[in-house]
Amino acid sequence: MPPLATGECQVWWADAGVSGVGATGANGPAVELLDARERARWQRLRTPASRALYLTAHALARLVLGAQLRLSPAELAFRTDCARCGDPRHGKPRLAGAAEPAEPAGAEEPAGAEEPERPERALDWEFSLSHTPHRVAVAVARRSPLGVDVERVRERAPATVARTLTPAEHAALTARPAHLRAGDFTRYWARKEAVLKATGDGLAVSPDRLAVSAPDAPAALLHWSGPRSPRRAVRLVDLAPGTGYRACLGVLGPLGGEPVAPPRVTEHDAEALLRSGLPA
Repeated sequence: MPPLATGECQVWWADAGVSGVGATGANGPAVELLDARERARWQRLRTPASRALYLTAHALARLVLGAQLRLSPAELAFRTDCARCGDPRHGKPRLAGAAEPAEPAGAEEPAGAEEPERPERALDWEFSLSHTPHRVAVAVARRSPLGVDVERVRERAPATVARTLTPAEHAALTARPAHLRAGDFTRYWARKEAVLKATGDGLAVSPDRLAVSAPDAPAALLHWSGPRSPRRAVRLVDLAPGTGYRACLGVLGPLGGEPVAPPRVTEHDAEALLRSGLPA
């Protein structure tokens, strides 16, 4: 596990179908990492594909955060308080904190010994996860609220396109060659979703209130109309999720709208981590 450098955002990619993590049964090693609330939600999902994606995403988030924090993945505690109403059932996931490992009873430091290295403060960390058929993304950073979104390219209903894009975006999409439109719309969608996940608003804010850059231009939030405009600057970075997908990472700057430097984003294949990090 590469340590997270200052100012870096790591994005970890996994394929639920290849890793096999999501195919484990109710007593499988990946399920053992989940807390009671996660297990209950996983069990309520109706299809094997949905359960595989959910389990892979949540197990991967715990493995990545546990490795960075030097804590057991199963001991991490999450909270999901809604930014709008405070409801703990449907907000942006955050670390709720974790206790430092207890020292053995009666242990004494030898004279002149250096202060032992302590785990990172859990509350300093931000993370976001996303999944779409077969593909899972987990993004982590320190002290920088962020949101990641990955979407499979597919045709969308005209009504979905209309309620997602601004009039200018819709006109630009219509002007694009027909064979590019599905991918271009998916790019628009992933960018807007990354912004709304970073701010914690989610789809409580209609995506057509956000204007983002054209699909063939560098990712950027151009305008946010209506209420609840973020008090922080937003940086967007397009990601490389693989053929047939579009993905974007949104990162918030300091409070007050001060400009934020472009984040340094590194992308990693999580296959080895998933295979080696699960309980035996």
